[in-house]
Amino acid sequence: MNNCSFALLWWLVLAISQTIAQPRAGKIPQLREVTISIDTGYYALSTHGVVFQGVRQLAFPYYHSNSTAEVRFYFSHAEAIQQWRLLPSADFEVLDSLLPLAWNDYLTAKLQFTDLNKVQFLSLHLWVVYHDNGLREQFFSVRLMPYKIPQVRLLKLKDEIYIGEEEVLDLDVSEPEWLLVENKWTENQPVDYKISNFQGRIRLHLAANEVGRHQLNIQLATLRPFIGAHGQPTYLLPPLQLTVQARPSRLVFLRLYKNEIIYSEQTGAEQEIEMDYHKNLQLRKTYRIENQQEPGGKLIGEIFTKSKLSTNRVLCNLRVYGLHRQQDGYLYLKDGDNTVYLTNANIIPRTTITRVTISRDGAEWTDNLSVQPGETIDLRIEGKSLNKAFFSLEGLSTMRQDSLLRNENLLQFRIKIPADIARRRLALIMNEQNSGFYFTVKEFQRARPLDFVRIDYGRGYQPLTDITAVVLYDKVVQEIKIAFETDSIDLPNRFFGKQYLEAEVRISSQNNQLQEFRRIENLCACPSEQTIRGPYYDRKDCTRGVVLLNNVLSRKTRDLEDWSRIEITFRHRPDRYGGDGYSHKVEIVLQRYYSFDIDVSFPAGLITKKVGTEGFTSLGGISLAVIAQFRFFQPNKIAALRPYRIGVGALALNTFNFNTTNDNRDLGLVVLGSVYPSRRDVKLSFPLFGGFGYLLREMRWFFLLGPGVRIQL
Repeated sequence: MNNCSFALLWWLVLAISQTIAQPRAGKIPQLREVTISIDTGYYALSTHGVVFQGVRQLAFPYYHSNSTAEVRFYFSHAEAIQQWRLLPSADFEVLDSLLPLAWNDYLTAKLQFTDLNKVQFLSLHLWVVYHDNGLREQFFSVRLMPYKIPQVRLLKLKDEIYIGEEEVLDLDVSEPEWLLVENKWTENQPVDYKISNFQGRIRLHLAANEVGRHQLNIQLATLRPFIGAHGQPTYLLPPLQLTVQARPSRLVFLRLYKNEIIYSEQTGAEQEIEMDYHKNLQLRKTYRIENQQEPGGKLIGEIFTKSKLSTNRVLCNLRVYGLHRQQDGYLYLKDGDNTVYLTNANIIPRTTITRVTISRDGAEWTDNLSVQPGETIDLRIEGKSLNKAFFSLEGLSTMRQDSLLRNENLLQFRIKIPADIARRRLALIMNEQNSGFYFTVKEFQRARPLDFVRIDYGRGYQPLTDITAVVLYDKVVQEIKIAFETDSIDLPNRFFGKQYLEAEVRISSQNNQLQEFRRIENLCACPSEQTIRGPYYDRKDCTRGVVLLNNVLSRKTRDLEDWSRIEITFRHRPDRYGGDGYSHKVEIVLQRYYSFDIDVSFPAGLITKKVGTEGFTSLGGISLAVIAQFRFFQPNKIAALRPYRIGVGALALNTFNFNTTNDNRDLGLVVLGSVYPSRRDVKLSFPLFGGFGYLLREMRWFFLLGPGVRIQL
């Protein structure tokens, strides 16, 4: 096929596709099907969709938590769609953007899920723009239900157990994180059981109450729903079935109807308890309770049988003298030294707290229970029987517990102190009662960089930290104002608290002689009340309004001489921040571009040219000049004079020439310019003078040029 034929064929295909894709008014696209292809197979909303919690969801099983899947969206009237986009989500990453397949009515995209094991409420949100007498937009949402079905089996079956003994069997669970583990015993069954999680191992606990062969149907559940055998969402796994033979104990086992007995340190304290009845059990009799069958065992307690109940039990008074745990063995009821019955129970100490400590950011544990708003701390509680109590912190809704550090003697929690907490004391609550331990809420007192301090010396307020060089100010400093931008002290995610500052003011002359020194103490910048912690700060010592420097100075800034220096040093108070903090100094120099004064100098050897007279006069002697002159300063240096001066005054020519034949003495009014050496450290110098004037005696104009003598003391 030549190039012309190929081009013609391509033009025809393009024209046909554009004709087919031309939108027709009144056709609104509708989502009619969604499918997903994943590592476990192909699933469609029409066939695998289920209604759960009132929402239709596309359910599919998965193997890997970060599986890759292909999603397809099928539409009616797909030709009306102009634009489309799959909205982003943190639950997945779009590997291939949505693309239409030629001549088909669906859109397809490839996704990679982030972590299906942890995701909740997984949804796909599709945005389309279609043509219906104009462009319109529409959103389509599809809820997904990924699931796994845990497989549970017994690793080792033990079909014979004894009354009074607890048997523990390991379970093999394919997805242990999906299994619901409540760690609670069933009650009043021939064989009670519970499911526990010990260091990641799932265990089945059995305790027989009746002799005989018993069929157990152990119902297990999951934390998240899955699709059951009937095609509907469920939390219940197929029952785990096993048969056990309950054998009687060697001694008659009498069950105490209280699994956990609190040991009281009060001598002789009694508590009522129910116990199984036996025909040989004598009423109104006291039995000893020891921890071994042989004589001479440790006395754990005494039980006094009072009366028989209609439930085939005996009401007893129990006095406890020691602690005991069921896993340590049985308890033996003795008549004297003769063992007559067998029982078992946990005798635990009363829940008490011996120590409460906290830690910040992995630091050392401390007994100082001071917390600060917005911070996260680790709380450790030490004591006895702590695993039997419920703890909370007054004013906090939740305390996240560390499951790895939970036993009867130690509990550890992770606590987030609310940023807007209003309480100053937080009580540690144990079993809905005050435990006697309190947390003190203290405001942050961190030294913040001094960018919140504003200073105005005549050019408007500027951040203090923006002034990093000496300020040359060429106007009169009427006032120096100090203010605090309170909105910028506390940040939304970091609090600094009240800022305690002090300022030192030093005023010196042009010659660097100290003229005044003042110290401003007790400056306190408080965060704005509009910040999160703003309403809770104590504002009694806050500095309000603007600090005017002239209110504390005896020498006012507006009265200072030229080239005076104002030094203001701001720093955090060392007593408040333990010597830490920030410091910043501002130097303001009263700059002038020129100065005016009366100068007396002694020009010598002047060459003069009188108007109307030919030639120059001979070199004259030492003259006396009294000049009102202007001196000029260099603009970017402090009190650095330019080498020239200009002035107007009187010049007495040849004043110190005592030659009697000298007739060149005269008094002239002159405009005189002079050039001085630029070095300041020269004591003796010879400036150069030049200018013009009018001689009063000869009444004529003249010009002059010559050196002079200058002595600097």
